[in-house]
Amino acid sequence: MITLRSATLAFGERSLFSDLNLTVNRGQLVGISGESGCGKTSLLRALLGFVPLTAGTIEVFGLPLDATHIHEIRRQTAYVPQELQPPAAIGRDLLKLTHDLTVNHSMVSTEAIQRLMGSLALDASLLELDAAKLSGGQRQRLLLAAALAMPKPLLLLDEPSSALDEDTTQRVGLALLRACHDDNRSALIVSHDPVLLGFCDQVITIHK
Repeated sequence: MITLRSATLAFGERSLFSDLNLTVNRGQLVGISGESGCGKTSLLRALLGFVPLTAGTIEVFGLPLDATHIHEIRRQTAYVPQELQPPAAIGRDLLKLTHDLTVNHSMVSTEAIQRLMGSLALDASLLELDAAKLSGGQRQRLLLAAALAMPKPLLLLDEPSSALDEDTTQRVGLALLRACHDDNRSALIVSHDPVLLGFCDQVITIHK
C-alpha cells in the first residue's frame, strides 16, 4: 500500500527526518510516533502530495507519487487531520467536509455513518447539533466515522485520539483494527498515545 525509500524531508535549513524507509502492507494498522517537530504530520501530507520530499521516493498503491498519479492516490485515500476548525453549521455538515478532504464526490449513506458513530460512542443526534458546540473529541470521532464509512483502501489519520479519554480511545483502536484486519484496508496513524499505538501491528518511531 505504501512504500517509502530513503525519504528525507527538510524545510530550508531545518531537517525533519532523513533516510526513512517504511512499508505498509494491505490489512496493516501502522503507527508513527516521535517527538514533536520530527515531521510526523508532514509525512502524512507528503503521502498526499502536499509536501514534496527533499530526497527519496514514495509509492502508494504501487503507483509513484507524481503528477500523473496523485489524483488517483488521493481518490483512494481517506485523510483526517488533527486540528480542524470546520466551516460547518451543524454536525451533519462535517460529513460533507470529510468527503471533500478525501477528494471523494460520492457520499456514503448516513445510516452507515451512524452505525460507525455508535461504535465510537457517538449519538446520532450530534448530526443535528450546532457544530460550534461539539467538543474536539466529538468532532474527531464524527470525522473518523465518516472516513471509516467510505470504501477507501487507505486511511491516513493524524492524532485521532488526542482529545479522547482512554475508554473512547479503546473504541477508536478497535474500530481501526476491524477496518484493517476484517475489511483488508490499511491505516497509517500519527499518535503520541500509547493506548492507541498498542493496537498497531507495528510502530515506527521517527527521530530528528
